[in-house]
Amino acid sequence: MPKVACMHKLRLKTWKFVSNAEAAAYARIIVFWNPETVMVEMLHFSAQGIHVLITSLVQQFCFSATFIYGFNTITARRALWEDLRRWGTEDLWLLLGDFNSILSQEDKHNGEPVSIYETLDFRECCSDLRIADLNSTGSHFTWTNGTIWTKIDRVMANPQWLSLQQMTHVHFGTPGAFSDHSPSTV
Repeated sequence: MPKVACMHKLRLKTWKFVSNAEAAAYARIIVFWNPETVMVEMLHFSAQGIHVLITSLVQQFCFSATFIYGFNTITARRALWEDLRRWGTEDLWLLLGDFNSILSQEDKHNGEPVSIYETLDFRECCSDLRIADLNSTGSHFTWTNGTIWTKIDRVMANPQWLSLQQMTHVHFGTPGAFSDHSPSTV
């Protein structure tokens, strides 16, 4: 039995899930939810992202969310930036996950200096979509190999989300406790 189906059957019996397994050799992203509190509609998916419409059944609040797991190379990630541009919406939009890309030198500690080539595609995508990081606390650097620390995991939003009267806050835990990435809580 595949691991996802096993988790679903044994631990999250009443929960539903979607994955991007059809777009990749294996599921790189899996999104679980409790159907008693949230309704999720898959809008688009690719090897690097899942774009959904989420409705809170408790608060009758609806927004788009894109879950991201970017490829490891600059050229392979270019398809992700194009996907995001295609999926962009004027509705409330939250983007979160492992972008596997940094925006500036401040997003890296140790290792080789950051080049414009490394940041250009992601920066242009953020500018085109007008997306920005949400306010956060905790670890600035969200990934480490023990020598180099970078901020590659993010929770971002579009201007419509950022203009909400309610403040959305993200907390990034310390990378390395259970993974080489930081856990995040929104």
